[in-house]
Amino acid sequence: MKDVIHNDELLQQLQAGEHAALSVLMRNHYQGLYDYGCRFCSCKDTVKDAIQEVFISLWQKRSAAGGIGSIRYYLLGAVRNQVLKSLRRDGRVADFEDSLQQVDFQVDYSIEEKLIRREDAEQRTIQLRRVLAQLSPRQKEALYLRYYQDMDASQIAALMQVSPQSVYNLLHEAIRKLRIGWDSSLLLRAV
Repeated sequence: MKDVIHNDELLQQLQAGEHAALSVLMRNHYQGLYDYGCRFCSCKDTVKDAIQEVFISLWQKRSAAGGIGSIRYYLLGAVRNQVLKSLRRDGRVADFEDSLQQVDFQVDYSIEEKLIRREDAEQRTIQLRRVLAQLSPRQKEALYLRYYQDMDASQIAALMQVSPQSVYNLLHEAIRKLRIGWDSSLLLRAV
């Protein structure tokens, strides 16, 4: 619901002539429009040009933007029509009625594939948690500071109140344990 309110506010701002509203709409919807447009046409430049034309038209006709019920629906339809129009203009399809029959709408999703990827990711997460559980609290802290907070050894040493050599030792031992634990869990999984 918040998305709808946000889009309604953006359309009101667009009607008022605020360039920032158009930028936000473009940022929020560009990738989805691009993905959808590529389903009709393999020429990425044609799709990008179509999206640009749609947003130019939206800006030019912004005074009527209040009549748009769903911005996503409007933009998807406009990009679809613009891509098909470009294909007709370039002679890649005959006329509008035939264009829907001639264009090969590309679909590349598989429920099974998504389920397998999700299950595989869940298994890797469980595996990583098991391996991390084998580390000492100091090793976990050193890893966190090094790789999540991007701190160097001297900063970590000062924060943990140990010598830089101790930090190197903690990191080395933690990585060694992670490697051994990960390799052994992969072996068990393969069996």
